Amino acid sequence: MDGLSTNNQKFIQKLTEITEANLRDDEFGVSQLAKQVGISRSNLYLKVHSSTQKSVSCFIREIRLRKALEYLKAGKFNVSETAYEVGFKSPAYFIKCFHDFYGFPPGEIQKTNNTRKEQEDETKPNDHPDPLFKQQKECPPKRRAKTIMLVLLAIVIGSGIIFTAVNNQQKRPVSIAVLPLNNLTGNSENDYFVDGIHDAIIADLGKISSIRVISSSSTLRFKNSNLLLKNIARKLGADMVLEGSVMSAGDSVRLLVQLIDVFPKERHIFANEYKDIMKNVLTVQSSASKDIAHTLNARVTSSEEKRLNRKRTVDPETYKAYLRGMYYINQGTEESFKKGISFLQEAIHRDPGDPFAYAALSLGYANIGHGGMNPEESFISALSASNKALMLDPENDQAYTALALLYLYDIWDWPKAKETFENALRNNPNNVIANANFAWYFILFGDMEKSIHYAHKAVLLEPLSASYKSWLALICCHANELDQAEYWANEALALEKDIPYANIALGWVALKRRNYQQAIEYHERLPHDDHHNIYRAYAYCEAGQREKALILWNQLKEKEKSQQGLECNLGFTAAFLGYKEEAFHYLKIAIDKKQYPVTFLFASPFSASLRNDPRYLELLKLMNLPPNRLLLPSDQDAVDLRKMPSASL
Repeated sequence: MDGLSTNNQKFIQKLTEITEANLRDDEFGVSQLAKQVGISRSNLYLKVHSSTQKSVSCFIREIRLRKALEYLKAGKFNVSETAYEVGFKSPAYFIKCFHDFYGFPPGEIQKTNNTRKEQEDETKPNDHPDPLFKQQKECPPKRRAKTIMLVLLAIVIGSGIIFTAVNNQQKRPVSIAVLPLNNLTGNSENDYFVDGIHDAIIADLGKISSIRVISSSSTLRFKNSNLLLKNIARKLGADMVLEGSVMSAGDSVRLLVQLIDVFPKERHIFANEYKDIMKNVLTVQSSASKDIAHTLNARVTSSEEKRLNRKRTVDPETYKAYLRGMYYINQGTEESFKKGISFLQEAIHRDPGDPFAYAALSLGYANIGHGGMNPEESFISALSASNKALMLDPENDQAYTALALLYLYDIWDWPKAKETFENALRNNPNNVIANANFAWYFILFGDMEKSIHYAHKAVLLEPLSASYKSWLALICCHANELDQAEYWANEALALEKDIPYANIALGWVALKRRNYQQAIEYHERLPHDDHHNIYRAYAYCEAGQREKALILWNQLKEKEKSQQGLECNLGFTAAFLGYKEEAFHYLKIAIDKKQYPVTFLFASPFSASLRNDPRYLELLKLMNLPPNRLLLPSDQDAVDLRKMPSASL
């Protein structure tokens, strides 16, 4: 900071002190820093960039990394503990950032510390395995007593350090992976029932905000796995593993569970058996969840305790029909979805007052509608089912999630979307679908920190989802967090080769860094269809290969003659090709028809050429979006930022 003025030095020092005071808070970011300093985010960006040539998020990250180096050199924490101590949610991402910043991984410091300690130990005389043995022989009684006192004092201090470390670790949510339950009923046809109990335990534990529960979609991949528990836990980012078995599934249910702490070595910390008649199956599941929470000394709020203590009975055959429906819907194919819907409708027919089947129907229809399978019919069915589910159970997070998806992607009622997402997460903070899609809500309103927060939470809950990691990568692109975008896109590709959104994210990163050939290579990996051709054409334009983009534009125009629903694609493509009149024409039609993803117009690089046109604000108004759709530019565009009006983002 030698080249800074005195005022700038004081300002940067103040920012540093505030950041260090909030170091362990992984939610602390640009918005919080701006609030504590008392200026807008855009003004904060201007002042920090003019003083340090860094973005605010980069400035905060570097403070975290410098403090991490201090901790590691002092040997206070291991690498994972250090990551959490300096506010990184993911040790893997911390390791990457540390290596990028310092040029070597944080583990090298630990190795150096261990080597130094070994060398110091080798220089000390130690004829006996117990270093006190020789001292006790040589020391007179008074000196021996003094030595013993020092040892006892060291033990007390050491115990305090351990206690503090445990307390610090408990400040972050403990993460649990509930592995697929073993079907010991003697009948493979009961697999649907056993999987349903597995999902229910995850759902019950998920209602406790102080516990992070890995989603069943990730844990089910380890069904009948021969991997060691610690290896499974590492892949899932879990601290503990819950194993269990279902012993009977006729007129009664018998559940055995055991909770295992796998690090540094396996340690069984809880085991119990639960047995009751089938109509009390919900009580069996919630009892297991409550006992697990109490074993972990997890903080359970009064409202969470109330939800877990609800006494509910079910009609056994209705509940089995519901579980069969969920079993088939979760398989993810169109054929299995139809089969699942028939079982859910059977459950509703048997007991119209049971909320479970309605909630499952609502979320199933909302998901396939957003995915493009009969969207109009699906959204209508989802709306009806979710409203019925909430009438029967006002705390059903699945039904709230279905409604939130409808408000966000179809109805465009933004206050209702926010309210229903919040209700879903209030009733189940570990609802992965709600977290993942809530992230896209915040994109619409320019709150990139919250968007990244919820997208990252979804990845933590569903660590083996290439889709959610791709979403996080794209959101990081929108936030100009290029290193993070690159990291998460590569993580997604490691799970699923050539998943489109990961390649789009890497392509956008390359474009922002002006690596045009590399950007084209990433975009060439995308499927050759109308949707992905937009991204490919955009890359061609940015790389100066306009003639290739025009070929794709002409193909799209030709398809318009025989195919409906292309207006959003045509509008976006016309925008970056510079055909403004056609762009506004098509985008207005897309808005009238509520075509996805036209609502993300302002966040897309496709529409950059339209934003200075008054008609652009009219488009936003048609979508009930506020007009101040300003995003912080990338560091390369910092000079142009000075021309922007000072506005709180």
